[in-house]
Amino acid sequence: MKHGAVKMYNLQKLAIVADSVALNSTDAGSVEHPADPSNGSKPGSGKRIWFDKAIYVVPLAFGIVFLSVLAYFVNKKFSDSAKEREILKSLAHSPQKTPPPVPEEDLKPKERCSELVFFVKEKERFGLDDLFEATADLQSQTPSGSLYKVKLGIIVYGAVKRLKKLQVSFEEFGQTMRRIGTLKHPNILPLVGYNSTDEEKLLIYKYQSSGSLLNLLEARSDLEMCYFPTCIHVSQQIVVGNLQTTLKARGSSHGNMHRLSMAIGIARGLDFIYRNPIELENKPHGNIKLSNILLDENQEPLISEYGFSTFLDPKRVWSFSSNGYAAPEKILSEQGDAFSFGIIMLELLTGKTVEKSGIDLPKWVRSIVREEWTGEVFDEFNHAARQYAFPLLNISLKCVSKSPEERPAMGEVMEKIVNANEEFTISSMGSILSQSTRVVHTSLCHT
Repeated sequence: MKHGAVKMYNLQKLAIVADSVALNSTDAGSVEHPADPSNGSKPGSGKRIWFDKAIYVVPLAFGIVFLSVLAYFVNKKFSDSAKEREILKSLAHSPQKTPPPVPEEDLKPKERCSELVFFVKEKERFGLDDLFEATADLQSQTPSGSLYKVKLGIIVYGAVKRLKKLQVSFEEFGQTMRRIGTLKHPNILPLVGYNSTDEEKLLIYKYQSSGSLLNLLEARSDLEMCYFPTCIHVSQQIVVGNLQTTLKARGSSHGNMHRLSMAIGIARGLDFIYRNPIELENKPHGNIKLSNILLDENQEPLISEYGFSTFLDPKRVWSFSSNGYAAPEKILSEQGDAFSFGIIMLELLTGKTVEKSGIDLPKWVRSIVREEWTGEVFDEFNHAARQYAFPLLNISLKCVSKSPEERPAMGEVMEKIVNANEEFTISSMGSILSQSTRVVHTSLCHT
Protein backbone atom coordinates (compact mmCIF):
# COMPACT_ATOMS: atom_id res chain seq x y z
CA MET A 1 0.00 0.00 0.00
CA LYS A 2 2.94 2.38 0.83
CA HIS A 3 4.58 1.56 -2.46
CA GLY A 4 1.49 2.73 -4.39
CA ALA A 5 1.28 5.99 -2.48
CA VAL A 6 4.95 6.79 -3.12
CA LYS A 7 4.53 6.07 -6.76
CA MET A 8 1.47 8.33 -6.95
CA TYR A 9 3.38 11.12 -5.21
CA ASN A 10 6.28 10.89 -7.66
CA LEU A 11 3.94 11.04 -10.65
CA GLN A 12 2.24 14.14 -9.28
CA LYS A 13 5.61 15.77 -8.66
CA LEU A 14 6.67 14.95 -12.22
CA ALA A 15 3.51 16.56 -13.55
CA ILE A 16 4.21 19.78 -11.60
CA VAL A 17 7.77 19.93 -12.94
CA ALA A 18 6.52 19.45 -16.48
CA ASP A 19 4.02 22.27 -16.11
CA SER A 20 6.73 24.52 -14.71
CA VAL A 21 9.04 23.78 -17.61
CA ALA A 22 6.31 24.60 -20.10
CA LEU A 23 5.53 27.93 -18.46
CA ASN A 24 9.17 28.91 -18.28
CA SER A 25 9.62 28.13 -21.93
CA THR A 26 6.66 30.32 -22.80
CA ASP A 27 7.96 33.21 -20.75
CA ALA A 28 11.43 32.94 -22.27
CA GLY A 29 9.97 32.99 -25.75
CA SER A 30 8.03 36.11 -25.04
CA VAL A 31 11.10 37.83 -23.67
CA GLU A 32 13.51 36.85 -26.34
CA HIS A 33 11.06 37.17 -29.26
CA PRO A 34 8.54 39.78 -28.44
CA ALA A 35 5.90 40.30 -30.98
CA ASP A 36 7.21 43.70 -31.64
CA PRO A 37 7.84 45.12 -35.06
CA SER A 38 11.04 46.70 -33.87
CA ASN A 39 12.55 43.26 -33.32
CA GLY A 40 11.88 42.37 -36.88
CA SER A 41 9.38 39.63 -36.04
CA LYS A 42 6.75 38.86 -38.51
CA PRO A 43 3.08 39.03 -37.74
CA GLY A 44 1.65 35.63 -36.54
CA SER A 45 5.01 34.34 -35.40
CA GLY A 46 3.71 34.03 -31.72
CA LYS A 47 0.97 31.65 -32.71
CA ARG A 48 3.50 29.56 -34.53
CA ILE A 49 5.64 29.30 -31.46
CA TRP A 50 2.69 28.20 -29.24
CA PHE A 51 1.73 25.60 -31.83
CA ASP A 52 5.24 24.20 -31.91
CA LYS A 53 5.36 23.99 -28.12
CA ALA A 54 1.92 22.35 -27.94
CA ILE A 55 3.17 19.48 -30.07
CA TYR A 56 5.45 18.44 -27.17
CA VAL A 57 3.35 19.51 -24.20
CA VAL A 58 0.02 17.84 -25.09
CA PRO A 59 1.40 14.26 -25.48
CA LEU A 60 3.34 14.76 -22.26
CA ALA A 61 0.17 15.81 -20.46
CA PHE A 62 -1.79 12.87 -21.83
CA GLY A 63 1.02 10.55 -20.74
CA ILE A 64 0.95 12.00 -17.28
CA VAL A 65 -2.83 11.56 -17.06
CA PHE A 66 -2.60 7.96 -18.31
CA LEU A 67 0.10 7.12 -15.82
CA SER A 68 -1.97 8.70 -13.06
CA VAL A 69 -5.05 6.65 -13.97
CA LEU A 70 -2.95 3.50 -14.25
CA ALA A 71 -1.32 4.18 -10.91
CA TYR A 72 -4.78 4.67 -9.38
CA PHE A 73 -6.10 1.33 -10.53
CA VAL A 74 -2.89 -0.49 -9.60
CA ASN A 75 -2.97 1.13 -6.20
CA LYS A 76 -6.66 0.17 -5.78
CA LYS A 77 -5.90 -3.43 -6.73
CA PHE A 78 -3.07 -3.66 -4.21
CA SER A 79 -5.26 -1.99 -1.63
CA ASP A 80 -8.10 -4.50 -2.18
CA SER A 81 -5.69 -7.43 -2.02
CA ALA A 82 -4.25 -6.10 1.22
CA LYS A 83 -7.74 -5.76 2.67
CA GLU A 84 -8.58 -9.35 1.70
CA ARG A 85 -5.38 -10.59 3.34
CA GLU A 86 -6.22 -8.69 6.49
CA ILE A 87 -9.73 -10.16 6.52
CA LEU A 88 -8.43 -13.68 6.02
CA LYS A 89 -5.83 -13.15 8.72
CA SER A 90 -8.44 -11.94 11.17
CA LEU A 91 -10.72 -14.89 10.35
CA ALA A 92 -7.87 -17.31 10.89
CA HIS A 93 -7.30 -16.01 14.40
CA SER A 94 -10.97 -15.67 15.30
CA PRO A 95 -12.95 -18.63 16.82
CA GLN A 96 -14.75 -20.69 14.21
CA LYS A 97 -18.51 -20.47 14.30
CA THR A 98 -19.22 -23.84 12.65
CA PRO A 99 -22.27 -26.03 13.34
CA PRO A 100 -21.69 -28.84 15.87
CA PRO A 101 -20.52 -32.13 14.31
CA VAL A 102 -23.19 -34.73 13.61
CA PRO A 103 -22.67 -37.87 15.74
CA GLU A 104 -21.33 -40.84 13.81
CA GLU A 105 -24.31 -42.90 14.86
CA ASP A 106 -26.63 -40.43 13.10
CA LEU A 107 -24.63 -40.66 9.88
CA LYS A 108 -25.00 -44.44 9.70
CA PRO A 109 -28.24 -45.87 8.35
CA LYS A 110 -30.49 -47.11 11.09
CA GLU A 111 -30.04 -50.85 11.63
CA ARG A 112 -33.10 -52.88 10.84
CA CYS A 113 -34.26 -55.46 13.35
CA SER A 114 -37.12 -57.92 13.24
CA GLU A 115 -39.07 -59.09 16.23
CA LEU A 116 -38.95 -62.74 17.16
CA VAL A 117 -40.77 -64.70 14.47
CA PHE A 118 -42.15 -68.03 15.71
CA PHE A 119 -43.37 -71.20 14.02
CA VAL A 120 -44.71 -72.90 17.17
CA LYS A 121 -47.81 -72.59 19.31
CA GLU A 122 -48.46 -69.51 21.39
CA LYS A 123 -47.72 -71.25 24.69
CA GLU A 124 -44.23 -72.20 23.48
CA ARG A 125 -43.23 -68.63 22.57
CA PHE A 126 -41.21 -66.10 24.56
CA GLY A 127 -39.99 -62.52 24.29
CA LEU A 128 -36.74 -61.15 22.92
CA ASP A 129 -35.80 -59.86 26.38
CA ASP A 130 -36.32 -63.36 27.79
CA LEU A 131 -33.91 -64.72 25.20
CA PHE A 132 -31.20 -62.13 25.87
CA GLU A 133 -31.49 -62.54 29.64
CA ALA A 134 -31.41 -66.36 29.52
CA THR A 135 -28.42 -68.39 30.67
CA ALA A 136 -26.41 -69.43 27.62
CA ASP A 137 -23.68 -72.08 27.37
CA LEU A 138 -21.45 -72.12 24.29
CA GLN A 139 -21.65 -75.57 22.66
CA SER A 140 -19.62 -75.10 19.48
CA GLN A 141 -18.10 -72.38 17.33
CA THR A 142 -17.26 -72.16 13.63
CA PRO A 143 -16.24 -69.32 11.27
CA SER A 144 -19.90 -68.99 10.31
CA GLY A 145 -21.28 -68.61 13.82
CA SER A 146 -21.78 -70.03 17.30
CA LEU A 147 -24.20 -72.51 18.87
CA TYR A 148 -25.56 -71.96 22.38
CA LYS A 149 -27.61 -74.03 24.79
CA VAL A 150 -30.07 -71.57 26.33
CA LYS A 151 -32.14 -72.12 29.46
CA LEU A 152 -35.48 -70.38 28.89
CA GLY A 153 -37.36 -71.76 31.89
CA ILE A 154 -37.09 -74.19 34.75
CA ILE A 155 -36.90 -77.22 32.46
CA VAL A 156 -37.13 -75.59 29.04
CA TYR A 157 -33.98 -75.51 26.93
CA GLY A 158 -33.38 -74.16 23.48
CA ALA A 159 -30.55 -74.21 20.98
CA VAL A 160 -29.67 -70.84 19.45
CA LYS A 161 -27.51 -70.57 16.35
CA ARG A 162 -25.89 -67.15 16.00
CA LEU A 163 -24.81 -66.28 12.46
CA LYS A 164 -22.74 -63.34 11.22
CA LYS A 165 -21.65 -61.84 7.90
CA LEU A 166 -24.17 -63.67 5.75
CA GLN A 167 -24.28 -62.77 2.06
CA VAL A 168 -28.01 -62.05 2.03
CA SER A 169 -30.29 -59.06 2.31
CA PHE A 170 -32.51 -58.46 5.33
CA GLU A 171 -35.65 -59.13 3.28
CA GLU A 172 -34.40 -62.28 1.53
CA PHE A 173 -33.28 -63.86 4.80
CA GLY A 174 -36.70 -63.30 6.35
CA GLN A 175 -38.50 -64.75 3.33
CA THR A 176 -36.30 -67.87 3.30
CA MET A 177 -36.62 -68.48 7.04
CA ARG A 178 -40.40 -68.18 6.90
CA ARG A 179 -40.45 -70.79 4.15
CA ILE A 180 -38.14 -73.12 6.09
CA GLY A 181 -40.28 -72.64 9.18
CA THR A 182 -43.20 -74.21 7.33
CA LEU A 183 -41.23 -77.35 6.38
CA LYS A 184 -42.49 -80.19 8.52
CA HIS A 185 -40.79 -83.58 8.29
CA PRO A 186 -39.97 -86.11 11.03
CA ASN A 187 -36.30 -86.18 9.98
CA ILE A 188 -35.66 -82.42 9.73
CA LEU A 189 -35.02 -80.41 12.89
CA PRO A 190 -37.93 -77.94 13.05
CA LEU A 191 -37.19 -74.23 13.24
CA VAL A 192 -38.82 -72.75 16.35
CA GLY A 193 -38.19 -69.13 15.39
CA TYR A 194 -35.68 -66.53 14.30
CA ASN A 195 -34.55 -62.97 14.91
CA SER A 196 -32.75 -60.92 12.28
CA THR A 197 -30.75 -57.69 12.09
CA ASP A 198 -28.49 -56.32 9.38
CA GLU A 199 -25.42 -57.52 11.28
CA GLU A 200 -26.40 -60.92 12.71
CA LYS A 201 -29.11 -63.58 12.67
CA LEU A 202 -30.43 -65.81 15.44
CA LEU A 203 -32.00 -69.20 14.65
CA ILE A 204 -33.87 -70.90 17.50
CA TYR A 205 -34.42 -74.65 17.78
CA LYS A 206 -35.56 -77.04 20.45
CA TYR A 207 -32.57 -78.46 22.30
CA GLN A 208 -32.02 -82.17 21.62
CA SER A 209 -30.67 -83.80 24.75
CA SER A 210 -29.98 -87.14 23.06
CA GLY A 211 -26.96 -85.74 21.27
CA SER A 212 -25.89 -86.44 17.72
CA LEU A 213 -25.09 -89.39 15.51
CA LEU A 214 -21.43 -88.61 16.08
CA ASN A 215 -21.90 -89.18 19.82
CA LEU A 216 -23.70 -92.44 19.06
CA LEU A 217 -20.93 -93.90 16.91
CA GLU A 218 -18.17 -92.71 19.18
CA ALA A 219 -19.85 -94.29 22.20
CA ARG A 220 -20.33 -97.54 20.25
CA SER A 221 -23.41 -98.28 22.32
CA ASP A 222 -26.44 -100.27 21.22
CA LEU A 223 -29.54 -98.17 21.82
CA GLU A 224 -32.57 -99.81 23.35
CA MET A 225 -34.83 -99.56 20.33
CA CYS A 226 -36.65 -102.42 18.66
CA TYR A 227 -37.43 -102.32 14.92
CA PHE A 228 -39.36 -105.55 14.66
CA PRO A 229 -43.05 -106.36 15.24
CA THR A 230 -43.99 -106.45 18.92
CA CYS A 231 -47.27 -108.30 18.43
CA ILE A 232 -45.82 -111.73 19.27
CA HIS A 233 -48.40 -113.37 21.51
CA VAL A 234 -46.90 -116.00 23.80
CA SER A 235 -48.81 -117.00 26.93
CA GLN A 236 -45.92 -117.98 29.13
CA GLN A 237 -43.75 -115.35 30.83
CA ILE A 238 -40.67 -117.54 30.53
CA VAL A 239 -40.79 -117.05 26.76
CA VAL A 240 -40.78 -113.24 27.16
CA GLY A 241 -37.78 -113.40 29.48
CA ASN A 242 -35.86 -115.67 27.13
CA LEU A 243 -36.77 -113.44 24.17
CA GLN A 244 -35.25 -110.46 25.95
CA THR A 245 -32.17 -112.53 26.72
CA THR A 246 -31.92 -113.47 23.05
CA LEU A 247 -32.16 -109.82 21.95
CA LYS A 248 -29.47 -108.85 24.42
CA ALA A 249 -27.22 -111.63 23.14
CA ARG A 250 -27.89 -110.46 19.59
CA GLY A 251 -27.19 -106.82 20.41
CA SER A 252 -25.01 -106.40 17.33
CA SER A 253 -27.96 -107.30 15.11
CA HIS A 254 -30.13 -104.85 17.00
CA GLY A 255 -27.45 -102.15 16.58
CA ASN A 256 -27.19 -102.85 12.87
CA MET A 257 -30.94 -102.45 12.46
CA HIS A 258 -30.73 -99.13 14.27
CA ARG A 259 -27.91 -97.92 12.03
CA LEU A 260 -29.88 -98.81 8.93
CA SER A 261 -32.90 -96.96 10.28
CA MET A 262 -30.64 -93.93 10.80
CA ALA A 263 -29.53 -94.08 7.17
CA ILE A 264 -33.15 -94.31 6.01
CA GLY A 265 -34.21 -91.34 8.11
CA ILE A 266 -31.39 -89.13 6.80
CA ALA A 267 -32.11 -90.18 3.21
CA ARG A 268 -35.81 -89.40 3.64
CA GLY A 269 -35.05 -85.98 5.06
CA LEU A 270 -32.71 -85.07 2.20
CA ASP A 271 -35.14 -86.41 -0.39
CA PHE A 272 -37.89 -84.27 1.19
CA ILE A 273 -35.68 -81.17 0.86
CA TYR A 274 -35.22 -81.69 -2.86
CA ARG A 275 -38.85 -82.57 -3.48
CA ASN A 276 -40.01 -79.39 -1.72
CA PRO A 277 -37.94 -76.53 -3.15
CA ILE A 278 -37.91 -73.19 -1.35
CA GLU A 279 -39.29 -70.36 -3.48
CA LEU A 280 -39.18 -72.70 -6.51
CA GLU A 281 -35.46 -73.12 -5.99
CA ASN A 282 -33.60 -76.09 -4.52
CA LYS A 283 -31.49 -75.01 -1.59
CA PRO A 284 -28.84 -77.65 -0.86
CA HIS A 285 -27.89 -78.34 2.72
CA GLY A 286 -24.16 -77.98 2.13
CA ASN A 287 -22.98 -79.21 5.54
CA ILE A 288 -24.12 -82.80 6.05
CA LYS A 289 -22.02 -84.54 8.69
CA LEU A 290 -22.47 -86.73 11.78
CA SER A 291 -22.51 -83.84 14.27
CA ASN A 292 -25.32 -82.15 12.30
CA ILE A 293 -27.50 -85.27 12.53
CA LEU A 294 -29.22 -84.95 15.90
CA LEU A 295 -31.29 -87.56 17.73
CA ASP A 296 -34.73 -86.83 19.15
CA GLU A 297 -36.23 -88.40 22.27
CA ASN A 298 -37.19 -91.47 20.20
CA GLN A 299 -33.68 -91.78 18.72
CA GLU A 300 -34.91 -90.68 15.31
CA PRO A 301 -32.35 -88.76 13.20
CA LEU A 302 -32.94 -85.04 12.68
CA ILE A 303 -31.08 -83.08 10.00
CA SER A 304 -30.02 -79.75 11.52
CA GLU A 305 -28.58 -76.48 10.17
CA TYR A 306 -30.61 -76.54 6.98
CA GLY A 307 -31.31 -73.37 5.04
CA PHE A 308 -28.43 -70.95 5.57
CA SER A 309 -25.40 -72.51 3.85
CA THR A 310 -26.37 -70.76 0.61
CA PHE A 311 -26.13 -67.41 2.43
CA LEU A 312 -22.45 -67.84 3.29
CA ASP A 313 -19.64 -66.33 1.26
CA PRO A 314 -18.93 -68.84 -1.59
CA LYS A 315 -15.19 -68.40 -1.00
CA ARG A 316 -15.60 -69.43 2.66
CA VAL A 317 -18.53 -71.84 2.50
CA TRP A 318 -16.25 -74.87 2.69
CA SER A 319 -13.94 -73.42 5.33
CA PHE A 320 -16.31 -74.46 8.14
CA SER A 321 -17.29 -77.81 6.63
CA SER A 322 -15.23 -80.84 7.54
CA ASN A 323 -13.02 -81.72 4.60
CA GLY A 324 -13.87 -85.40 4.88
CA TYR A 325 -17.50 -84.70 3.94
CA ALA A 326 -16.98 -82.12 1.19
CA ALA A 327 -17.35 -83.26 -2.42
CA PRO A 328 -14.25 -82.77 -4.61
CA GLU A 329 -15.96 -80.11 -6.74
CA LYS A 330 -16.89 -78.09 -3.61
CA ILE A 331 -20.17 -76.82 -5.06
CA LEU A 332 -23.47 -76.51 -3.21
CA SER A 333 -25.72 -78.98 -5.01
CA GLU A 334 -27.75 -82.16 -4.57
CA GLN A 335 -24.76 -84.11 -5.86
CA GLY A 336 -22.62 -82.51 -3.15
CA ASP A 337 -25.12 -83.52 -0.47
CA ALA A 338 -25.24 -87.04 -1.94
CA PHE A 339 -21.44 -87.26 -1.51
CA SER A 340 -21.68 -86.18 2.14
CA PHE A 341 -24.47 -88.70 2.74
CA GLY A 342 -22.31 -91.43 1.19
CA ILE A 343 -19.59 -90.62 3.73
CA ILE A 344 -22.12 -90.99 6.57
CA MET A 345 -23.22 -94.34 5.13
CA LEU A 346 -19.62 -95.55 5.11
CA GLU A 347 -19.25 -94.40 8.72
CA LEU A 348 -22.36 -96.36 9.72
CA LEU A 349 -21.09 -99.46 7.93
CA THR A 350 -17.47 -99.32 9.10
CA GLY A 351 -17.86 -97.73 12.52
CA LYS A 352 -15.09 -95.24 11.65
CA THR A 353 -15.73 -91.50 12.07
CA VAL A 354 -14.34 -88.90 9.70
CA GLU A 355 -15.15 -85.68 11.52
CA LYS A 356 -12.43 -85.93 14.15
CA SER A 357 -10.01 -88.46 12.65
CA GLY A 358 -9.79 -86.79 9.22
CA ILE A 359 -9.48 -90.19 7.53
CA ASP A 360 -10.11 -90.41 3.78
CA LEU A 361 -12.80 -93.05 4.25
CA PRO A 362 -13.68 -93.64 0.55
CA LYS A 363 -10.00 -94.24 -0.21
CA TRP A 364 -9.63 -96.66 2.70
CA VAL A 365 -12.77 -98.63 1.75
CA ARG A 366 -11.74 -98.87 -1.92
CA SER A 367 -8.32 -100.17 -0.91
CA ILE A 368 -9.92 -102.95 1.18
CA VAL A 369 -12.34 -103.86 -1.62
CA ARG A 370 -9.49 -103.89 -4.15
CA GLU A 371 -7.67 -106.49 -2.05
CA GLU A 372 -10.86 -108.60 -2.00
CA TRP A 373 -11.18 -108.23 1.76
CA THR A 374 -14.57 -106.57 1.53
CA GLY A 375 -15.85 -108.41 4.61
CA GLU A 376 -13.23 -106.59 6.70
CA VAL A 377 -14.88 -103.27 5.93
CA PHE A 378 -17.91 -103.84 8.13
CA ASP A 379 -17.96 -103.08 11.83
CA GLU A 380 -19.42 -105.70 14.19
CA PHE A 381 -21.78 -107.05 11.54
CA ASN A 382 -22.73 -110.67 12.02
CA HIS A 383 -22.96 -113.03 9.06
CA ALA A 384 -26.66 -112.43 8.49
CA ALA A 385 -26.21 -108.67 8.50
CA ARG A 386 -23.27 -108.73 6.09
CA GLN A 387 -25.43 -110.33 3.44
CA TYR A 388 -27.50 -107.15 3.26
CA ALA A 389 -24.64 -104.77 4.06
CA PHE A 390 -23.02 -105.39 0.66
CA PRO A 391 -25.82 -103.63 -1.27
CA LEU A 392 -25.56 -100.69 1.13
CA LEU A 393 -21.82 -100.57 0.56
CA ASN A 394 -22.37 -100.41 -3.20
CA ILE A 395 -24.84 -97.54 -2.77
CA SER A 396 -22.37 -95.70 -0.55
CA LEU A 397 -19.52 -96.05 -3.04
CA LYS A 398 -21.74 -94.68 -5.82
CA CYS A 399 -22.59 -91.68 -3.66
CA VAL A 400 -18.91 -90.89 -3.09
CA SER A 401 -17.98 -91.10 -6.78
CA LYS A 402 -15.49 -88.43 -7.81
CA SER A 403 -17.71 -87.43 -10.73
CA PRO A 404 -20.95 -85.65 -9.72
CA GLU A 405 -22.76 -87.10 -12.75
CA GLU A 406 -22.18 -90.66 -11.46
CA ARG A 407 -23.83 -90.02 -8.09
CA PRO A 408 -27.47 -91.11 -7.72
CA ALA A 409 -30.27 -88.74 -6.71
CA MET A 410 -31.39 -88.86 -3.09
CA GLY A 411 -34.75 -90.35 -4.06
CA GLU A 412 -33.02 -93.32 -5.69
CA VAL A 413 -30.68 -93.70 -2.72
CA MET A 414 -33.57 -93.70 -0.26
CA GLU A 415 -35.45 -96.36 -2.24
CA LYS A 416 -32.49 -98.74 -2.32
CA ILE A 417 -31.77 -98.33 1.39
CA VAL A 418 -35.41 -98.95 2.29
CA ASN A 419 -35.43 -102.17 0.24
CA ALA A 420 -32.22 -103.38 1.89
CA ASN A 421 -33.56 -102.58 5.33
CA GLU A 422 -36.79 -104.49 4.71
CA GLU A 423 -34.88 -107.58 3.63
CA PHE A 424 -32.57 -107.28 6.62
CA THR A 425 -35.48 -106.86 9.05
CA ILE A 426 -37.34 -109.90 7.68
CA SER A 427 -34.18 -112.02 7.87
CA SER A 428 -33.39 -110.87 11.41
CA MET A 429 -36.94 -111.48 12.59
CA GLY A 430 -36.91 -114.98 11.15
CA SER A 431 -33.64 -115.74 12.91
CA ILE A 432 -34.83 -114.27 16.23
CA LEU A 433 -38.17 -116.09 16.18
CA SER A 434 -36.46 -119.36 15.25
CA GLN A 435 -34.02 -119.07 18.13
CA SER A 436 -36.80 -117.98 20.51
CA THR A 437 -38.91 -121.01 19.57
CA ARG A 438 -35.99 -123.30 20.34
CA VAL A 439 -35.56 -121.57 23.70
CA VAL A 440 -39.27 -121.99 24.51
CA HIS A 441 -39.21 -125.63 23.49
CA THR A 442 -36.15 -126.33 25.67
CA SER A 443 -37.67 -124.54 28.63
CA LEU A 444 -40.95 -126.46 28.36
CA CYS A 445 -39.13 -129.78 28.16
CA HIS A 446 -37.21 -129.05 31.37
CA THR A 447 -40.45 -128.23 33.18
